[in-house]
Amino acid sequence: MFFDRSSFPGTTAAPRRVDENKQSLTERYLDRPSHLVLFLLWHDARASLRGLRRRDLASLILGGGCLLAYGIADVLTMLLAHARTLRQFAVIWTIGLPAAAALSGLLLAIPLTNLILAKACSRFLQPLPLSLQARRRAVGLAAALIGGLLTLPLAGLAGLAAFVVAVDDPFVNGLRAAAAFILAFGAVAAAKVRRMRLFDHAEHPDGQSRRAIALPWLETLDRAPLRWFNSWAWRLRAGGAACSVPWLAAVAAVSTAASLAIGTSLATRSAAPAAVGATASGLAMFMLTVRCCPLASAALRASPVGFLQAWLRLMRLPSLISAVSFALPASVTLAADPSGWAAPIGGGFMLMALNCCYGVFAAYFANAPVAAAIGFIATIAYAYYESFEYGRTVVLVVVGMVAWLWGRAYRRYRYESY
Repeated sequence: MFFDRSSFPGTTAAPRRVDENKQSLTERYLDRPSHLVLFLLWHDARASLRGLRRRDLASLILGGGCLLAYGIADVLTMLLAHARTLRQFAVIWTIGLPAAAALSGLLLAIPLTNLILAKACSRFLQPLPLSLQARRRAVGLAAALIGGLLTLPLAGLAGLAAFVVAVDDPFVNGLRAAAAFILAFGAVAAAKVRRMRLFDHAEHPDGQSRRAIALPWLETLDRAPLRWFNSWAWRLRAGGAACSVPWLAAVAAVSTAASLAIGTSLATRSAAPAAVGATASGLAMFMLTVRCCPLASAALRASPVGFLQAWLRLMRLPSLISAVSFALPASVTLAADPSGWAAPIGGGFMLMALNCCYGVFAAYFANAPVAAAIGFIATIAYAYYESFEYGRTVVLVVVGMVAWLWGRAYRRYRYESY
């Protein structure tokens, strides 16, 4: 099967079918337009929960609850073990805790605000007599409510940590963290609402700019069977590359980190820093370029294209970019330490394993790359932390989880719906 230029956004395509049920429900909220986005989010969340089977819902609640309780107990135990050291450094509570809360607010505000904007500018809402100002008010109300709900558990956890460590005024520490979180969350949400346009997010719900620059080599690579598959995944015109500010900033950050690792290796005559930097930069570029949204397409899932074939095609171009990002810093390891040839080879195998793992996460969270990235990073970080206590056997748990996600992604591709 081959895809032409009409098979991805940015070209002529068949109009989407309007959800008549949701359209009729939204008409009830025309007299209260500020509540419309909240209603749509609640409607989608309730529909998702109703679509789960009882055993899946039970495993989600019980398994997730047990993991959450275990994680909280583990963190509290670690805080108690290092309570004396943590009390001696007041800067951790006066600056470090609010800074971490503000960073959490920034990271959470971007995907959540994009989701809210996508709901406010949905295609089926375009015929309704809703002005841009009314949609902005609806987005602002939804962002304020979600941000406030997220602030409560954050303040409670910060206050609980301060109480366990026996720091003075745990209530004040919790309020300080909550204030930093809500200010960062509100700043991002306000900036996005101010830049909101009526149809931009309807066309591109992920909030990315669709302006692209033509790259002949990219067009050549993307012409392989299945044709224009990665361009479809990125919602770009064939053979083009996105030039959005967030993506360029992320690439600049990865390049800077790789350069620092190279400089450290050359200064210390050690291959380890450059090898670690090469693996990290290759993984970061892979995570930035992988998109698996075509796996959720009803047209693709009804075609004879198999799940493995489609998944491997989506992994091809990001894997090449990841290999180039890895090869440049890894080649410096031999210049820094000619006898340290084992470091780049081990880093290459580690990069392949991590790329495969993240590719499975991306396939499972086909329409939510941010959720895939958060889940992957949390899994790897927690497995690394537990490896100090249980050793290398933790790798088996990660492999089992990746295999389970692969099976679930295959089943959703063939038999269920996203």
